[in-house]
Amino acid sequence: MPFLRPLGGRAPTSASMNLQGTTFGQQPEEPGETLTFGIPERRSLLLPGIRWPAIAAVAAGIVIRGLALALTLVLLTHDATSHVPVTARTQRPPGIDVLIAGAVSFPLTGTPGALLQVQYLQAGHGPAAIWATLAASGLPRDTYYTATAGDCVGGHPRMLVSASSYPDPQTDMLILPLNNLPASVPTEIWIKVTNAPGTNLGAARGAFLMPGTAGRAVPIPPGQPVCP
Repeated sequence: MPFLRPLGGRAPTSASMNLQGTTFGQQPEEPGETLTFGIPERRSLLLPGIRWPAIAAVAAGIVIRGLALALTLVLLTHDATSHVPVTARTQRPPGIDVLIAGAVSFPLTGTPGALLQVQYLQAGHGPAAIWATLAASGLPRDTYYTATAGDCVGGHPRMLVSASSYPDPQTDMLILPLNNLPASVPTEIWIKVTNAPGTNLGAARGAFLMPGTAGRAVPIPPGQPVCP
């Protein structure tokens, strides 16, 4: 009978095979064991029954879960920062320039007189507009008052903006802001003040931002039309 040559080993010198090449102390008489000849199979010394493919699969799973968690944190951080208002991060509110300013006064029933402060304002490079503030004192506090501003078109009044308020209970001051009038500096506008029942307390007309006599207020007595 020809001799068997083990894989990777030398031929045995006798009919009784040398069992020194068996791995992990295996003996032929141990039931259920398989003899291995030649180069021993590489096994893990950590725990019996666990092989390198299983360890590699577990490690790969841990790495994949770690990368997924890191990617989720990056996406959440980016999503949170992307919802931050752009104005708060990169932009500043545009500066407001006072192009022209002036103040006029006119008679107002029940007061020493109404003071009208007019400004021509421009925010950044946007369009400029007239912003007026009417102030008066001495009026009864138990009712509200309305200031109306407009211009004249074909001899007829056209309302542009209005504001209503009660006098301040501590200072007795009536402040009525007339904001963003769509008019230019040479435009002649009118201002009229009424109480809650609609009684006309006084009005004025003029191009209030023009210099000299052109900017003076022309008083309009109660009951008189605001447009000539």
